[in-house]
Amino acid sequence: MTYGDGGGVTRAIGEQSTHPAALPGIVLGGLLAAAAAWLLFFADRSVRPATGVGDRIELARRHGWRFLDVDPGLLADWGDNPDFDAGQPAYAVLRGFLDDLEFVVFDFRRPGTGATGTAWIVYLPQPSWSFVEWATTQQPLYRRPLHKVGVRPDAIVDIGREQHRSTEPDAVLRQVRALAGIVRRFESQAAASS
Repeated sequence: MTYGDGGGVTRAIGEQSTHPAALPGIVLGGLLAAAAAWLLFFADRSVRPATGVGDRIELARRHGWRFLDVDPGLLADWGDNPDFDAGQPAYAVLRGFLDDLEFVVFDFRRPGTGATGTAWIVYLPQPSWSFVEWATTQQPLYRRPLHKVGVRPDAIVDIGREQHRSTEPDAVLRQVRALAGIVRRFESQAAASS
């Protein structure tokens, strides 16, 4: 390399100068690479973070319902359902009342596979074994938009194949409305037969 005065400096190819700012940059780069490797290989990625649940948060805000990022006890009394692991928490939980029926929408992790899904539960005003008998003798309850319906004396649940995400907030309630319709149909038939 030559300068304007004709003097030159010779440097071997591959020879580097040690700049005082280079060392902290190398250390910082190494730390970032280590953090990325840890996230890639060791972090628990079996449950998606609560991103993309703005529809549930907005519904909670708009209607005075509750939203929780994590509810550790929600699945504790659902141990009889093979899709739920009673020891796992529920994620992105939306709780409220629709047509005077309590409901909850949440994401969960399936036992064994760790795959995630969304569930919708509507609770009956009063537990009823007649509801279980009525619901299990009806024509299939899992017609659109429902996927996999289960019944208990105190609740009816729809379990999705995967996590439900929507850009339309009211789409979150489609299953809740369908489940509430089943409960109301049972109540009207029970009232007519008594």
